Amino acid sequence: MKIRIEDIPEEGLELHFSGQENTLSSAIQTVALPEGTRISPKVKGDLRLSPGKKKDLFLAGNLQVAAIMQCSRCLSEFGTEQTLDLDLVIRRRGPEGGIPDEVALADAETILVDGPDIDISEIIVQEVLLELPMKPLCSEECAGLCPTCGAVAGSKECTCREQEHGDPRWAALAQLKAKMKE
Repeated sequence: MKIRIEDIPEEGLELHFSGQENTLSSAIQTVALPEGTRISPKVKGDLRLSPGKKKDLFLAGNLQVAAIMQCSRCLSEFGTEQTLDLDLVIRRRGPEGGIPDEVALADAETILVDGPDIDISEIIVQEVLLELPMKPLCSEECAGLCPTCGAVAGSKECTCREQEHGDPRWAALAQLKAKMKE
């Protein structure tokens, strides 16, 4: 979703996303997503683009984006919804913006753009990627995969769930612990 910077009125531009349109389709295809992650192209929420001084633009609003991720413990897929609270400064790169790139890049909330257009969907996808967990979990209680049979530990498919998994080198300590309980 590209917007010409010159077309943004002085009072700002309101963007409403109903969650029905495929707003992020083109931007998702251009970004390398983490393995096992898919982002829904449908976005719900509101954004406001407001002009500022020195040709800066302010992008603020709230969005909800759905994603499907792979659990880092059990490898099962699960759905999650990310809520983004955006409060960003969009600055034109180079002499038009008037501020050197090094200064602008020092601020994590500043996005540099080239040319006369802003791709809002690209900015949204980048912000979603920043919000995704590095080690996604389907639940905090996820036991992961059984090291013996490879099924999800504690599930019906785990054929060795009644057996104790342990390193045989600790067997003597386990026996001592059992004696102390008696």
